[in-house]
Amino acid sequence: MKLNLLALLIATASLATACGNLSAKALPADLTVEVSGLHGYKGKIVLILWPGHNQASKFPDASKMQLRDEHDTDVPCDFAKYEVCTRKIESLQNLTVSYTFRSIPPGDYAVFVFHDENNNGIYDTGLVQRPLEARGFSNVLPEELKPLARRVPFMRAKIKVEGLKAITIGLKYPPRF
Repeated sequence: MKLNLLALLIATASLATACGNLSAKALPADLTVEVSGLHGYKGKIVLILWPGHNQASKFPDASKMQLRDEHDTDVPCDFAKYEVCTRKIESLQNLTVSYTFRSIPPGDYAVFVFHDENNNGIYDTGLVQRPLEARGFSNVLPEELKPLARRVPFMRAKIKVEGLKAITIGLKYPPRF
């Protein structure tokens, strides 16, 4: 009888531990993105948070996404409804700015940031898709970006977000000819 009671207590404790671990993983996460290397105060910073799902092949071009969450900065991202989340920092007071994506589901993400100097809301490119505005990616140093390369694959920029996470993205400005 004592052996059965002991087995029941061990099974109950194991189940409680497993359930506790499941609920801890389901807690929403916060991702703070610090953007450094701005060359001026003109325009705005656009941040695009991209979840790791079947649309990763379209990263970082949010214009190819039909459902984009483009709310004000104080509204949390709604990934149940939208495929990507875009937020803008309108007033540039410093050459380093930050934004926190709050209450996002834990998982794999990539972040694309660009300095929209002309305030048109899109990432401008020139001939042969050459970048015309400063850009940066999560998990990629500015010096690793090739001047004529517009894209970085999602898998290269991927970060794991759980709990509280902070990253820094340095901007790379295109060469001025």
